[in-house]
Amino acid sequence: MVKGLSTMMCQVASVEAAVVFYRDILGLTPGYVSPHWADFTLPDGSRIGLHSPFGEGHTANGSGWILGIEVDSVVSLRGQLETAGHKVGGYHDVPGGVVMDFTDLDGNSIQAIQTGVALSGL
Repeated sequence: MVKGLSTMMCQVASVEAAVVFYRDILGLTPGYVSPHWADFTLPDGSRIGLHSPFGEGHTANGSGWILGIEVDSVVSLRGQLETAGHKVGGYHDVPGGVVMDFTDLDGNSIQAIQTGVALSGL
């Protein structure tokens, strides 16, 4: 079901300010940058994503970090999670795919992405 790590994502107060830090201090080259999202592909192929706050109460245990995984099917994963009694958030489109939010047993935020699809095609 899980294909691999997609993105280590962090909610930040200001994407613009965070891009300056990751670019100028850490020496990373930004990929896609918008007011609500920026990403950096590291030399090993892994990605760091910076996202504006999702809203009140939407942080990963107060740290802002969220595990992003790539899956074959967000619909199948949702079914497995719900069958096991886990609460799951809704789907939403992002550039490149559809995302679904959920948490692990300890409340740590996880975001699953199915690439190459749109919400209208699920």
